[in-house]
Amino acid sequence: MSGYRTLHRIQPEDSSTSAPSPVWRVKFSPCQTSSTNTQSSLRLMAAGASNKIQCYKLTDRTAKDANSNDVLDASAMSVENTDCLVSNDDYNTIVASSSDENVKTKNALGYASLEIIRNYCGSDKLAGNEIVVSSQLGGKVCIWVRLDPILIDKGVVVADDTQPSTTTIDNMKCISPHAEFTVKGATGTTLAIRPTTLSNYYSKKDTDILVALGCANGSVIICKSGVLAARPGAENATGTSNAVVGDSSATEEETINILSNSTPGEVVATIGGGHACVMSLAFHPTIPNCFVVGRKDGIVDIYSSAITDDYYHSGELSFRRMHRLVQSAYPIRALSFSQPDGALLFAGDDNGTLYSYDASCNNERTNMAAPVKLVACALTAHKGWIMNLTAFPDGKRVATCGSDRSIRVWDCGMGLSSSTSVHSFDGVHEGLVWGVDCGSANGEGDKLKLVSCGNDGVMQVFSCGE
Repeated sequence: MSGYRTLHRIQPEDSSTSAPSPVWRVKFSPCQTSSTNTQSSLRLMAAGASNKIQCYKLTDRTAKDANSNDVLDASAMSVENTDCLVSNDDYNTIVASSSDENVKTKNALGYASLEIIRNYCGSDKLAGNEIVVSSQLGGKVCIWVRLDPILIDKGVVVADDTQPSTTTIDNMKCISPHAEFTVKGATGTTLAIRPTTLSNYYSKKDTDILVALGCANGSVIICKSGVLAARPGAENATGTSNAVVGDSSATEEETINILSNSTPGEVVATIGGGHACVMSLAFHPTIPNCFVVGRKDGIVDIYSSAITDDYYHSGELSFRRMHRLVQSAYPIRALSFSQPDGALLFAGDDNGTLYSYDASCNNERTNMAAPVKLVACALTAHKGWIMNLTAFPDGKRVATCGSDRSIRVWDCGMGLSSSTSVHSFDGVHEGLVWGVDCGSANGEGDKLKLVSCGNDGVMQVFSCGE
């Protein structure tokens, strides 16, 4: 029997009273849900046309109850809406409207992009603070930080001036951002975070987590988030230990800093102006300061930093284009490197074609100077636009979603060349399928779950076992 099954359908909360708001992006958190996580729970976030990012806790009941074997039953998975993330303006409106019903809510621009990283550079696959970055249309960026539950249990506290505001309305906890800024010229539809696992390549001078945003003029703006990136050294802690931010080995009752002394939104570099509009962005998982850009004219550009020296370099970031891939003539909305080493680069265009490029020659380098070659191409991956894609953590599969209302899982090998998917979920949404993501509760490739979202405001959760 195939290991690909529909597990749960998460309906929009307002579907009974009004037209549901489209959900544009869904992401599984790579961080643990609690300090006593039994490796059966996942944290899911959804962003879309609403002015809130909804957070859910997904618990696989089949992992707890040996008698519950029917994974087609919705009772095999429980879903709890735990909290929501809002901007400072929306938070103030929510608080004001709770005491004054005459306060009018503002029109929602929605969150068009969403990224989540684990702020950690150690060997623990689950430890680390959760960093959520999302941007609204027009380039307004909001950043939220959730402390590692293990640190909370140990009594580690955060500096008082870094705590966000929270309130509970109708049994829903609303959380304001740790940092918020607007990037002039950014569309707000494309966003990527430089991986914090590349700790040795965060300079002594620049310790912020860096955020990259795409612009309509073809440029990519990289700016500081105002949040400290996890790295060894006492600059992350006010206590006596050298604990990394989010390090589960931190001493009890230690006070740690979450925010840096930088100004959120401070521009570090502007790259690639004068080209077609940026449609998609992705950082390489292992090569420092290397990212790929998908453009409206079908061109894929790969940029890398010219700085190649070690941990304490003092130079400013400067980038140059290393490769230009010109196989497509249609907008590239979907990009991703394979996990965990970035040996392959996947790109999906508006003609329904999925491309696979071999970038493995660069794995031992500090830049992308080695060749990047097209190795496979699924000409009819979708009957319409490829809206989004996600690489599986096992490095063997990739999932795509499209305007043809389908989600498809592909083998990274010969399956692409023959345009034959490993599995296809057809007609699971009414209208465009905007986003897709995969994740597992133990941080590895076991018990993988796939989630999709669409114009109908629905999120679908699938199992992805072999």
